[in-house]
Amino acid sequence: MEDSSKSGLVEANTDGSVFLERAHRGIVPCSLVKSSQIPIGDVEVIYWHYGSTSPASILISYFLGRVAPQNGIPEGVYDIDNEFNLIIENVTPSDEGTYYFRLKPHLKALQDGQVEVYNKVCPSRPYPTVIGCNQDHDADTCEVRVRHDSTVHYLTCVMEHVKPAVELRWMRLFLGGKTVLNASTTVRPLVLPDYMGSSLRNNTYSTSASIQLPSVDDDAEYVCEAVGVAVGGNTRTRVRLTKTHPTTATHDTTPTDDEVQSSNTPGKTADGVSPTTYNPAEMRVFLMVLVVAFSISCIVIGIGCVYIKYLRKKPKRTQSYESSDNVEEKDALELDANGYNGINETRLHTPVENTSTSKKETNTKKRRRYAPPRCTEK
Repeated sequence: MEDSSKSGLVEANTDGSVFLERAHRGIVPCSLVKSSQIPIGDVEVIYWHYGSTSPASILISYFLGRVAPQNGIPEGVYDIDNEFNLIIENVTPSDEGTYYFRLKPHLKALQDGQVEVYNKVCPSRPYPTVIGCNQDHDADTCEVRVRHDSTVHYLTCVMEHVKPAVELRWMRLFLGGKTVLNASTTVRPLVLPDYMGSSLRNNTYSTSASIQLPSVDDDAEYVCEAVGVAVGGNTRTRVRLTKTHPTTATHDTTPTDDEVQSSNTPGKTADGVSPTTYNPAEMRVFLMVLVVAFSISCIVIGIGCVYIKYLRKKPKRTQSYESSDNVEEKDALELDANGYNGINETRLHTPVENTSTSKKETNTKKRRRYAPPRCTEK
């Protein structure tokens, strides 16, 4: 048997129902002993059942100082402490339900009792979370910054993955007290499919509450409060609303008489020149137009250069062809002047009988024709 006073386990309720936190050890109390209706020393036998009081539903028993699991249940799943409470070593969703006990006091008849057991899933964060609020994990205060020109703002706080679902409410704090505000509340259950296995988030609830502020007052304080078993009663987050004021540049210099006079003249500066305002948007547009114009100019210049180069190359080719023809004519004239026309006459009167001989002569004539002119001694 285990001493529950040393284990540090605390029951959530003692009025016939208890909430046991999932994935923790839980105590199912024996109300007859706890209420001192039966002294601890008078208990001789106790049986703990689940779902019914049949013999097949016995989980564990105590008999004359000996605790033993029943119906093939292995050791380490259940236990009975020194106050005859049932100990569940690891609470799971399947542990929800009705538990029965049958107790035999000394020299008395059997007495029965029952306890309803519910799962409890506590939030991972102990306080409600306010959306858009600068908030540490364990801090119960946060700050919301609102634009200085905002007239309407919404505040929303949430409490996720808890069981049973909590109640959320908004309040505004004043020097003299607080005012409960009308909030729009939604509760969403989370049920995971069977193939995902057991999870702390399975069969839990997420609650959200939103309020609309018709006016935004600087340094106003609001409170989002969560109430329920999952948070151990109640817990709250304090929200401070702060307006962001526009920053303006200030100068401590004292204006001169000329500056005061010029400031009274609209549209003029102290130098008598109309002021020009710097507009970043206009400057960006101007730069974009400048870049586009420069790119187009580069493209046009490149096309012009290519076209001019093309025009320059075209007459050169024609001239080269003409010059080559002139060279050939000149060579022919020089050959005639040097007495090589006889070769052509001989070629005309030579009979075409031996093709190989004529080819050789033709090649020889060609070589002689394109041979450089010989120098003659005078």
